[in-house]
Amino acid sequence: MHARTYLLVGALTRDLTKDGFRYGGTVAYAGLTAMALGYSVTVFTTCAPDEPVHEVLPGASIHILDSTTTTTFLNRDTPSGRIQQLLGTARRIQPNMVSQTLYSADIIHIAPVADECPWKLREVFPGGRFVATLQGWFRTWDSSGLVSIQKVPPEQLAGFYAVVLSLEDLDGDLSYARALAGVVPILVVTEGHIGARLFRQGSEHIFPAPEAQEKDPCGAGDIFATAFFVALDQGHSPRAAVRFANRLAAFSVARMGLASVPTASEIQQAGISLDDATAPVLQQPTEL
Repeated sequence: MHARTYLLVGALTRDLTKDGFRYGGTVAYAGLTAMALGYSVTVFTTCAPDEPVHEVLPGASIHILDSTTTTTFLNRDTPSGRIQQLLGTARRIQPNMVSQTLYSADIIHIAPVADECPWKLREVFPGGRFVATLQGWFRTWDSSGLVSIQKVPPEQLAGFYAVVLSLEDLDGDLSYARALAGVVPILVVTEGHIGARLFRQGSEHIFPAPEAQEKDPCGAGDIFATAFFVALDQGHSPRAAVRFANRLAAFSVARMGLASVPTASEIQQAGISLDDATAPVLQQPTEL
């Protein structure tokens, strides 16, 4: 039996720390998580040509759009919240750059971190299996690279089957989340240690997060999103998928950086409870 396939489109990042830098970006955290969950992963990314992408994502099929620089973030934690500065951005990924041979993936995950994925990417992929993490479309920055939140018109999300974003991406505005949920069949807002909020068919439900010993929350949202999309793809209900993703995200914050990707033992412990009706395998809805 062939492994199901997972395509990621987005930028690899360098995240500066007091000790130098570490690699990140949704494509890194999500790609490693999808492979841990048994998927065959293809990554179409944009970064400087000398980055060791194959070492960051061992086992994935890698397609690189060479750029003069790699998308680079500087994050500073302050008493009033995180301050983020964008020090460099890679080339944008245009629709004609992504080979049509990649369109057949079971899950197509658009994963922008700094607007490197144009909205028109939606127009070139076939119907079905189309999901996204939205943080890179909700970021804007000034001439110094200081990052702030921007809102996009809800209708921009038309065509996605399921999306995940954080409360931070929304600048805390749940009324805006409800507007977005009117366009996307399945929308989840992650709320850190509080848990996750599922919007579906006009309903809204909060799923508390398990207790966790937090060392580093970086990447937890991407791990959550990947686990959620995979659970949907395997036919589980959105509620069961949120519970599964919550558990894996809680495990992840106890480790640093890319080491937070779930282990086989954690995946087994997380399990998926089928205590409600199951959903169809991930597919594009005929109506939004």
